[in-house]
Amino acid sequence: MQAQAPVTGTFRRAWELLAGNWIVVVPAVIVGIVTGVVLYLLDVYAGVSLGGLGDLNGGPGVFAIFIGSIVAVVVRMLGAIVSIAYTTGMAAAAWQRGRATLADGTSALRKDGTQVFIAILLLFLIGSIAAFLMDFLFYLPVLLYAIFVLYTIPGVIVGERTAVDALVESFRLAGKNFWATTGVVALIIAIAAVAAILGGLLHGIPLIGSIFELVVMEVVVAYATLVVVGEYIVLRPTLDQPADAPPPAAS
Repeated sequence: MQAQAPVTGTFRRAWELLAGNWIVVVPAVIVGIVTGVVLYLLDVYAGVSLGGLGDLNGGPGVFAIFIGSIVAVVVRMLGAIVSIAYTTGMAAAAWQRGRATLADGTSALRKDGTQVFIAILLLFLIGSIAAFLMDFLFYLPVLLYAIFVLYTIPGVIVGERTAVDALVESFRLAGKNFWATTGVVALIIAIAAVAAILGGLLHGIPLIGSIFELVVMEVVVAYATLVVVGEYIVLRPTLDQPADAPPPAAS
């Protein structure tokens, strides 16, 4: 396996791009708020929650909650598709032009929304298998899952591939650049952990605490997306290089 270039350049450039394109955070924040409000209203007025998927032995009332819970899953799925497509599309534009707009996210959603949906389903299925195996192999399956599927969504939106082709490409790309990809995953996990602690502190602030917590987490998501998209752009040419060729340097 070939030696890898450090990923610190990608992280630094991703932060610079985020600092100059805070609008990348906006779609995910809006989607998060809208999704949260819709799910709250469903829970309060219709007794709907994701927990309703767990038991059908309580008669017609529980069955109605089960059906309503499917609605909740659909709401979350639609929110995820919109958020992921917008954020990734805008991140790609930021890397390519240095400037991102909401139009870039709209274009990505319109062009690649269906493939993003299929990719999310595939990632969910593979992730479920990894989570099941975690009981027998500790956290190794989940870690390998995070590494090998990392470039799937950029493959769909930036690489303009189908969901299946993007997933296969992600496996190949992560396998050929294993340590660089592992470094990206490790640093993102560390950043997310710090943000979760900060978000938990903000959550205790009355009224606006939950909004602050959401914004902090979505800033991390936007930054992580910029990092992954940037690393995908940097590493994608390695698939066409011989095994002993050096990887391209990050811009």
